[in-house]
Amino acid sequence: MASAAAFFVVLSGLTAISLAVSEPEPASAANAADFNPGNIISDANFFNGNAMNAGVVQNFLNNQVPSCASGATCLKSYTQTTWTRAADPMCNTYQGAANESSATIIAKVGQACNISQAVLLVLLQKEQSLITSTNPSARQYAAATGFACPDTAPCDAEYSGFYNQVYKAAWQYKRYSNPPGTSAFFTWIPVGKYSNIPYHPNAACGTSPVLVQNRATAGLYYYTPYQPNATAMSNIYGGQNDGCSSYGNRNFWRLYTDWFGNPTVSNAKHGGYDEAFGVLNGLQVTGWAVDPATANPTSIYISVDGKGASYPADKPLNWIEGLYPGLGQNHGYSQFVKATPGRHEVCVSQANGVSLGCKTVTTPSDTRAAAAVDLVEGVPGGVRLKGWSVNKQSSAQTYVWVNVDGSGRAYKVDQRLSWTPNLYPNVGNLHGYDVLAAATPGLHNVCIYGVDSILLGCYKVTVPPNEAGAFSSATGVLGGIKVDGWTLDKRSTAATYVWINVNGSGRGYKANKPSDAAATAFPAAGKNHGFSEVIPAKPGTYQVCAIGTLETTSYGCRSVTVPFNEVGSLDTVEPVLGGVNVSGWSLVQGSSASTYAWITIDGGGGSPIRANKPLAWVNQLFPGIGANHGFSGFIPVPAGKHTICAIGTSEQAPLGCKEVTVPSSGAASLDSVTTSKLKISLSGWAVDRLSKTTTWLWVNVDGVGRPYKVDKPLSWIDNYFPGVGPNHGFAIDIPASAGVHEVCVWHSFDNQSLGCRSVDVPSDGATAIDSVTGVKGGVAIKGWSVDRTSTQTTYIWVKIDGNSGGPVKADKPLGWIDAYFPGVGPNHGIDAVVPAGAGAHQVCITATFDNRNMGCYSVSVPGG
Repeated sequence: MASAAAFFVVLSGLTAISLAVSEPEPASAANAADFNPGNIISDANFFNGNAMNAGVVQNFLNNQVPSCASGATCLKSYTQTTWTRAADPMCNTYQGAANESSATIIAKVGQACNISQAVLLVLLQKEQSLITSTNPSARQYAAATGFACPDTAPCDAEYSGFYNQVYKAAWQYKRYSNPPGTSAFFTWIPVGKYSNIPYHPNAACGTSPVLVQNRATAGLYYYTPYQPNATAMSNIYGGQNDGCSSYGNRNFWRLYTDWFGNPTVSNAKHGGYDEAFGVLNGLQVTGWAVDPATANPTSIYISVDGKGASYPADKPLNWIEGLYPGLGQNHGYSQFVKATPGRHEVCVSQANGVSLGCKTVTTPSDTRAAAAVDLVEGVPGGVRLKGWSVNKQSSAQTYVWVNVDGSGRAYKVDQRLSWTPNLYPNVGNLHGYDVLAAATPGLHNVCIYGVDSILLGCYKVTVPPNEAGAFSSATGVLGGIKVDGWTLDKRSTAATYVWINVNGSGRGYKANKPSDAAATAFPAAGKNHGFSEVIPAKPGTYQVCAIGTLETTSYGCRSVTVPFNEVGSLDTVEPVLGGVNVSGWSLVQGSSASTYAWITIDGGGGSPIRANKPLAWVNQLFPGIGANHGFSGFIPVPAGKHTICAIGTSEQAPLGCKEVTVPSSGAASLDSVTTSKLKISLSGWAVDRLSKTTTWLWVNVDGVGRPYKVDKPLSWIDNYFPGVGPNHGFAIDIPASAGVHEVCVWHSFDNQSLGCRSVDVPSDGATAIDSVTGVKGGVAIKGWSVDRTSTQTTYIWVKIDGNSGGPVKADKPLGWIDAYFPGVGPNHGIDAVVPAGAGAHQVCITATFDNRNMGCYSVSVPGG
């Protein structure tokens, strides 16, 4: 008989230990202190079939191995003809094609099975070092992901080959999560619970409990069932070994971290691919990219027709800080890349491999033009452009055309350059330009064209403003908001205006008060450019913004709180059965009239309570208003944890909040959970201590449940809880199939959990499936099934690919079985072929005598 463990080894016994080769640390190395064996990678990063498209995967592979060994085929250049695979519960249809690149295979498999391409790249490196190998062997491709390569036996030839390996690894990763349409087979490493994970195939090396926190981490342990020990973790880039060290899951985590960032944090896009232009002699690619962990500029990877390089993203963009506060402006890129005339596929990705997209761009062809743009910068009044432009076939005067936001004009190219006659004979030396294209302050798109109107480049340029100023302060005072600052026109001494918005509404104020700050910043403009105003406002919190009116320059916003005249405090909240007792005080400064406090429960509802009780100290703190401003009383509140808040009713001033837990009047006990033949029995009691009302239980068996009434008489319960009556016991019988079940119970009166128990329901049936194999014409099944109390013939039920294959009779003679189960007779063997077409199939078997799940099997039926 094949045990579950043996089935697992055949199905997915993979290279588990992995060779531990010492490697140099990358520039941004993983830190062993960050490794959590229970959360190696998040589900979001693992189950993401759209993480990388084929172009981005190709870029990644190119970047890892710029050049292969002579005569070798590196992974970046590897191709294979693939075949179509039909959809199943694990993967959508894979459409085969001739001579697909390794990048295309990885991308398509990830999309089909919803497994991240980054995960598959890491797996290929972890198992066979295929990503960085400059001279990979045929063996490395044949066992690329280590699928069906157990530690104790050779690899299974049925799963050999790069495409086979990548697909089956992704398929198996998905199968570990027991997706809909499959059986719940992979359950011995449950998510959210501790499992004893071994350190090494040698059982003497021991285990330790790991709280496995997600499906992805559980899948890694099913695939590679060992965790690293302290020796393996002492240097995560080394191969130190104490005889019990394994490296597979350590290396997976380290490689993913080094290549793609923190595996437990979403590796989202932090960049954009704005435009790509065909320009003279190449391409210009623009956009932005940020590493949110640092203000230092990051890099991007640009590929043209699959070949590329890394470039810095360090150009200033004034809007970046609004999106990523504190990281500065230098995160843009505007990169020229050489390219031949014609159409090109231009792809950009972040440094961690996340794709920013691809565009098709045409590089123009021109035999007369030669040019360069050496400088583009925003200056007061416009955009300065400097460079050179030549008609290689003529000495005639040339021009450049400059467009600012789509509108433009021509500028003469007439600056003297000593070197142009040497490089381009007979064209003269007046081929430089240094021009100012007029533009208003702000961000502009600037494009420059040379001879034959050929595009030389497009740029995003910020022209500095003429207006300057500062919003120095905003302070809440009684009755309003005090604002201070300055604003001016850098070109004039005349006073300008500032617009102050309070919660989106506002008005203008003249900035004509003396300001030392303005005089220091722009001495030529004079001193009288300050503003200082008090804007009337009721108590509360406001968003106050200052805007210069000359060029609508934002000077920023402040959050300001105007203080209340109404003051008070929620001093005590005492939880009792049925509610809370509250006390405190509330008053309006300057008034002796008693006010009210409104008591809320969890942010809503509630009731008023009058603040008219004497408190001797109040008149001392607020002279002349009297003592009668205290409050106290009972507020009904249901059982459980609550937030109780008090609010003054005159100005809705918050008086404070407190968290309390109101005790429940419910009490319950699950006294016993027992099993008998095909049945689970529960007993205990449940009661509302303040009522005779009958309560209910909710019982879940394996996550499916229903309510049960608690109304059985118990003689002792009315003595223990006087006045509730006797009828508060329960004795429940629940039919259940044979096998292990999880039983969970709640008292529905207050949702109190009475706990969960794991029980094993017995049966007179016994069944085993010894083998399930593909043979010509169908699936051969061998095993046995018996009712231990009878000679009666039993059956198993077979499903193939989710469809009923029908019952199979257990009536073949087995010499040993009557000796093992005396009195049942010999005829209880299973040896049958269930018809099935050629190809791969999923076979699931159930013992019909007691509905016991006998597992699911992947088989291949031969053709012909």
